[in-house]
Amino acid sequence: MKKTSVVQPYDLESINIKNWVTKSNILIESTYKLSLQEQRILLIMASKVQPNDETLKTYRFRAKDFIEIVGNKKGTGFYSYLKEIVNGLQTKILTIKEKGRQRNYNWVITSIYEENEGYITLQFHPSLKYLFLELKEKFTSYQLENVVRLNSVYSIRIYELLKQYERLRKRELTLEELRHFLAIEPTKYKQYGHFKSKVLAVAQKEINNKTDIHFEFVEIKTGRKVTSIEFIITSSPALNDASSTQEKKLELNQSLSKLEDNTNSLQDDLVGLGVKSEKIEWLLSEFTKEHLERNIRYTQDRLITGDVTHPHSYVVKAIQKDYAKLSHESKLLQSKKTTKKELVPDFMVTAREKQQTFNKSTLKEKQELFLKEIGTQIEFEERLLQFQELKRMLILSSDEPNHEEVKKAQEAGLQEVIRNMKEDLKKRQELDLEPRLVKDFKNIELKKIYKKVLQSKISNKN
Repeated sequence: MKKTSVVQPYDLESINIKNWVTKSNILIESTYKLSLQEQRILLIMASKVQPNDETLKTYRFRAKDFIEIVGNKKGTGFYSYLKEIVNGLQTKILTIKEKGRQRNYNWVITSIYEENEGYITLQFHPSLKYLFLELKEKFTSYQLENVVRLNSVYSIRIYELLKQYERLRKRELTLEELRHFLAIEPTKYKQYGHFKSKVLAVAQKEINNKTDIHFEFVEIKTGRKVTSIEFIITSSPALNDASSTQEKKLELNQSLSKLEDNTNSLQDDLVGLGVKSEKIEWLLSEFTKEHLERNIRYTQDRLITGDVTHPHSYVVKAIQKDYAKLSHESKLLQSKKTTKKELVPDFMVTAREKQQTFNKSTLKEKQELFLKEIGTQIEFEERLLQFQELKRMLILSSDEPNHEEVKKAQEAGLQEVIRNMKEDLKKRQELDLEPRLVKDFKNIELKKIYKKVLQSKISNKN
């Protein structure tokens, strides 16, 4: 009996714990209850999301590689156990409360099991895109290795909450806020002593020994009762040193090399679809990589949905006539017929609506809108530091920068901070608001920069 070849619709992903996880702070401060294994699955998926991705992609892994990170249950086959975890994960809900609106999402929308081949395919729910992609501000990044080593769900969540404030060195949370973020039921760890030993002490030991940050905590009391915790955060020199920048650069290089790998895999994709070798050579020489890639993907997607029965001939026709482009143009045309507004990205619509509301508002309303938009002083400082770091990374063009390149990157980061500070001052002046005071700044570096900005402004007036 002739063995039929299995079509592999997606590239096989490796799991690299050096990969970076980047999340919106909205997600970090949301409430959700997941098991340790479910958390690890989502973190591995998040580590595969690249900054230049346009959508949340579908990822295909070796089940064996996955279980090495996630862990196995005694007496259970690793594939069955992994399937059990993912099935449970697909029923879990993420609740986001934002601007008076509550949204509920499923974490994972797609899971495909290939037991005979030993693969598992997963995809985030597309609606979660704004929590992982197109993040320009209010986000947190860390390497996967810092969280997959942790053995408590509370340790992972506390790590993210503290990593978010790493540059500010402190974060104060009430016990009520902390329990809310950690999704701890009201009946669990009711006594502070239990909460301290089972949650805080465990997280402190794990995070301090296994991650790139270190924390101590101070108990803040109201009367005799502990009501808040102040976390003192420091970067761990053992893990967070000068190599951090190089590791980020390595991640960017990995993204580029992956694109090159995709070019080499075009031939494998065509073989998997059943195209003969002589036809493959002609296609590779006749059409561009992008042209081939989009039509192969288009064929594979239609194969999964059952719309294609003879992939070997269909993909050749698709490439020759560029079915993928025709399909895309058809969707755009149909969308224009229904309403032009649908073609405008959500963030542009939101920005336009905000501006219209702002323009129609009274001076007092404009002031309130501005203060709400700009956030607290801590959020403003955090945003400045993120802008500074991003600017530095963009300027550093080599894996081993020399002194001049480092100096140039540092200067670019400084100028980015100054530009944002000046914009803030200008906007406040336009809205008849008092400027920020030097003493308002908690970060010493930012305090010095802001003082110079104010002195420069005064000098220019004179």
